[in-house]
Amino acid sequence: MSTEKQAAYGRLEEAIEEVCRLEGYQGVPIEWVVVAASQRFDDDGDGITQVGTLLPSGGGAIPHHRVMGLLDFVQTRMRAEAARDDD
Repeated sequence: MSTEKQAAYGRLEEAIEEVCRLEGYQGVPIEWVVVAASQRFDDDGDGITQVGTLLPSGGGAIPHHRVMGLLDFVQTRMRAEAARDDD
């Protein structure tokens, strides 16, 4: 991994820790996943969406089963919140 990319991941981790602190999280964030989507247009004007995940140190630090568990847990909570909003 390039030095520039390592530095960017370091800043991302610091930002996540700061946001967690400001949101009232207690303790130290030990695992995190950022889901990002970007939109661009090809030469024909068709929209192309790219979706990806950002993981600590560029990936590999958290086993896939743990990442999937984190995402599934958040998705379950979001579905429950959405269902309550529909009432």
